[in-house]
Amino acid sequence: MVVRRAVAVAGVLALAGLAARAQEPPASAGSAAGPATKSNVVPSPFRAQLVTDNRFPPKVPAPKGGAIKDEDRDPRDRTGKMHCLVCEYGLAPVVAIFVRADTSKIKETDGLSKLFQKLDSASKDPNKARDGLISKYQSDRLGAFGMFLTLDGGTKAVTVKAADGSDTKVAVDLEYPHDEKRDEKRDEVQRYAGVVKADQVPFGLAADKSAALTAFAVGDAPVTVIIYNRMRIAQRWELKLDDLTDEKVNAIVAAIEEMVRGKQK
Repeated sequence: MVVRRAVAVAGVLALAGLAARAQEPPASAGSAAGPATKSNVVPSPFRAQLVTDNRFPPKVPAPKGGAIKDEDRDPRDRTGKMHCLVCEYGLAPVVAIFVRADTSKIKETDGLSKLFQKLDSASKDPNKARDGLISKYQSDRLGAFGMFLTLDGGTKAVTVKAADGSDTKVAVDLEYPHDEKRDEKRDEVQRYAGVVKADQVPFGLAADKSAALTAFAVGDAPVTVIIYNRMRIAQRWELKLDDLTDEKVNAIVAAIEEMVRGKQK
């Protein structure tokens, strides 16, 4: 049921995005949305393998020192599966963080980690379960995800039949690209997720190049942050790790709050 619903939403969102983009003027040059060639409409679904998704507690807790059994997971928990968080979040406000940087050297006190922790972290108040923007704006359905773009991308040829019956070969992205180091890269994302402890932020593993990344205008920057609401991109940042100072992290947080609070204007 969950998978069928996600597929249906993906189709609806894709069509809505195409229709809106046809009517949408380009972002103004020099704006926070980036160069004038970048649209401010969310352009595409984004399917990826979810490495960690701790938003939904399991029906049966994991044994001490053991892993959660698949049959004990909440049905909404897509850990280990291909999933589109753009589709799941729909018209809600979203913080999308695309990471090309090597996270093996990133510490809990570094800027990228602080940004994830601003979104969600263990609360210092013992009476609260979690803290951060996602909890603060729970009623607004604020969502977030981190995508780690470390897999070797690839394409495959598929045959498309035209209306006249002729066949055309087209290249499409591999949804689950083969990568000899996939397990190692997955384990690194899991390790980093354990460092950050932002349980309300799903972390995914995706190819380093794809049509979806091109559509989202995610370039070669170590970190790309895109915030959007109702499928409209509010702001985007292309950053080096050193750019994520406390001041920059706080500026991104302020922009997220402004986007959420102004969603009904």
